[in-house]
Amino acid sequence: MMEGTVLAGRYRLESEIGEGGLAIVYKARDTVLERPVAVKLLRAEFASAPQVVARFRREAHAAAKLNHPNIIQIYDTGQDEDRGLYYLVMEYLGEPNLKRIINEYAPLPGRKVIEVATQCCRALAYAHKIGLVHRDVKPHNILFTDEGVAKLSDFGIAAAAGETGTIAPGLVEGSAAYISPEQAQGKPVGPQSDLYSLGCVMFECYTGRPPFLGNNAAQVAAMHVHERVPSPRLLNPAITTQEEFVLQKALARETSRRYRSAEEMLVDLNKLASGEELDRTGVMARAEERTMPLRVTPAAEVTPPPAAVTLRPTPITARPSAERRDGSLVWGTILAVVVAIIALVATAWLVKVAFYPGSSAKMIATPSLVGHSEGNARAELTEAGLKLGSVTYRDDPNSPKGTILSQTPTEGTTVAAGTPVSIIVNQGSEVAPVPDLVGASLGDAQRMLQQAGLILGKPTLAFSETIPEGQVIDQSIKPGTRVEKGTQVAVTVSKGPQQPGGTGEPGVTGTTGPTPPKISCTVDSTYQGSNPREHRYQITVTATGDLKDQPIKVVKRDESGGLKTVWDDRLQPGMSKRLSVVAQGNVDFQIYHEGTLAQEFHFPGTEETTSGTP
Repeated sequence: MMEGTVLAGRYRLESEIGEGGLAIVYKARDTVLERPVAVKLLRAEFASAPQVVARFRREAHAAAKLNHPNIIQIYDTGQDEDRGLYYLVMEYLGEPNLKRIINEYAPLPGRKVIEVATQCCRALAYAHKIGLVHRDVKPHNILFTDEGVAKLSDFGIAAAAGETGTIAPGLVEGSAAYISPEQAQGKPVGPQSDLYSLGCVMFECYTGRPPFLGNNAAQVAAMHVHERVPSPRLLNPAITTQEEFVLQKALARETSRRYRSAEEMLVDLNKLASGEELDRTGVMARAEERTMPLRVTPAAEVTPPPAAVTLRPTPITARPSAERRDGSLVWGTILAVVVAIIALVATAWLVKVAFYPGSSAKMIATPSLVGHSEGNARAELTEAGLKLGSVTYRDDPNSPKGTILSQTPTEGTTVAAGTPVSIIVNQGSEVAPVPDLVGASLGDAQRMLQQAGLILGKPTLAFSETIPEGQVIDQSIKPGTRVEKGTQVAVTVSKGPQQPGGTGEPGVTGTTGPTPPKISCTVDSTYQGSNPREHRYQITVTATGDLKDQPIKVVKRDESGGLKTVWDDRLQPGMSKRLSVVAQGNVDFQIYHEGTLAQEFHFPGTEETTSGTP
């Protein structure tokens, strides 16, 4: 856990707000400028990987060049020398990202989709103008200010126009849903690649799902290369023909038929926003592509049939023989049956693709589980078509006990149906505020602590000129402090004012158990035993305070050798126990209260009368 860590002596990490394959993003506090920031922290396991570190630094350098109202601002970047961790400090936006909004509210209203797309298109136009291509435009990277302004973030794989962008084996799930065909093939990327990805984002805003769904990232990337985007109006009839035109043009597989620049796409988006008619004289997908998605085999293009077939009578030049007529009839019948079967299968497949897109391989956006209980998470995953993966536990005093702290895959990640989602649950012990014990009696203090789930520690006695005897003067933990239940709280108890010239009460060791008893001890010098050094001692033990069932034990050690228990029992408040004990020679008496040595007496083995009163 990095929460509470201060990076570079300035940025205090407060809570985790997101994570990816390479980095974790924290909400943090800039202690110098006193403002909230977002800190992207490269995972420790990658800090020694030169290629990963270079990519992380490239993000900082690329994003630092950008200064636009629709692009997340980068404040600082560097390496924490003490921990060897690379970090990137950026503008913090507390509103949910577009992916979360889509999951909760899709399909979104057309005007809202156009508004967000317009702001993102402006950001891309600005980045493209200075030669940078984002290459990872997706809903997860579109954030919002409190005023609802969209901002594009995470230029993590930004590159100069013309660089290649091959699909790595470990591509983060979800990114493939928005990748351009040329990027999926490892071809040079350009501004049009970002426009294709923005078209995928718009498609999902309008329909609630990306254009292509598959079993894994590689399959989805291949679909961008080989298949046509299904008609969005089949998924959402509320989409207008003008909106569909913009989507199909942005999502054209061939770059020659796609928007040539972000500025050109902005023109159409502005016309959509104002209700103007679009100029459809530009490059546009064929009508059959807009209404029926067809699978194209990359190995061999299928030649389309002619638009119309003209039937001409064939002149009969010779009467065929009976054998030839019979053979032609048989083969003709077989051919007709085969053609009919193929036609039926093809029709059924086309209807299935057109009206039930993606049903062969259902992809699901993982729900948000953080803050929920383990039981609720299991139910939510089952309802969504996913399943609960591994469950681990850790303590987090800042979160309620039993709630989920994080999940993998994270919220909004697109995964195949049945994918396990692992969670980390807070098993943290319950906490309670420490009550104010000052001025309370020892018994009351113990009850107050018990009610809070805490334990009274070993009290200490001290003189006080202002606090009456038996009341708490001070406590080891400040009142109101939230501590784990079961924590011990030690107290200092008043012995009252110190007597003039006195040094304290005889026999008191300075510490005692809860509600220490008062004890007196005298020697009966008239006792005549078999040994002249034997004496009878009268010991009186009185339980003080108001704690019930006070355990008290009296132990003696004399010249007969060893420790011997004289009495071991419990006393109620105000009750006394009188003991008559015979001992030889020098004798020590020890009185234990609550298992702790409370008082100790020593008497020399003389025949003079001796008394002790603690």
